[in-house]
Amino acid sequence: MTGSILIETSRLILRTVTLEDIEEVVSSWNLDGEPLSRQEAEAKVRWMVDNHARIAPGKIDHVCLAIIEKDTHEFIGWCGLDHIDKTKQVPVLFYLLKSSYWGKGLATEAAGALLDYAFRELELDRIDSGAEAGNIASKRVMEKIGMRCLGIDAEGGYAFMLTREEYIQRDKNGVTGLRLGNSS
Repeated sequence: MTGSILIETSRLILRTVTLEDIEEVVSSWNLDGEPLSRQEAEAKVRWMVDNHARIAPGKIDHVCLAIIEKDTHEFIGWCGLDHIDKTKQVPVLFYLLKSSYWGKGLATEAAGALLDYAFRELELDRIDSGAEAGNIASKRVMEKIGMRCLGIDAEGGYAFMLTREEYIQRDKNGVTGLRLGNSS
C-alpha cells in the first residue's frame, strides 16, 4: 500500500500531511489551543509519515489525516485510526474539529468517509470508537455513520464498534448512507 492517503467528500479533503504542511501543523495541531513549535510540528509530521509508510492491508498502527475544507483549503481538524496500543484488539476511530466547525455535519462526513476507506481500502476487519458520556454530539456522529453502541465503557463513556462484514452488508442493503464522496 501507499503511505499517502487522499479521501474526498462533497465538502472535505482528508489527506496525509507532508513536511510541506509544517506551518499548518504548527497552527492547527491543537486546533483551538496554543500552536506547536516548528520543531514539535516537524516531529509530529515525521511520526505520521512513518506510520503511514507501514500501512498494509488489514494492518495499521496509526493513521492521522488532516481535514481540509474544500472551499477555503483551511485545515479544520484531524481524523484517523489509532492502533498503537496493541492491548486493544482493533483500531479506534477518532476525529477532532475546530469548534467553529461544530454542528455542520463535518465530523459525520469525515468520520463516515474514513470508515468507508478503512473497510474498503485498508481492509480492516473491525473498527471501535467511543464518545464521552457528556458528548452527545459525538455519540450522534457514531450512530449516524452506522457504528453499533455496545453500552458504557470502563471510563463511563459510550463504546461503539462496527465490523467490515456489517458495514459491507449495510451498504449492500442501502442502509449506511455513507457514499459521501470519492476516495482514492
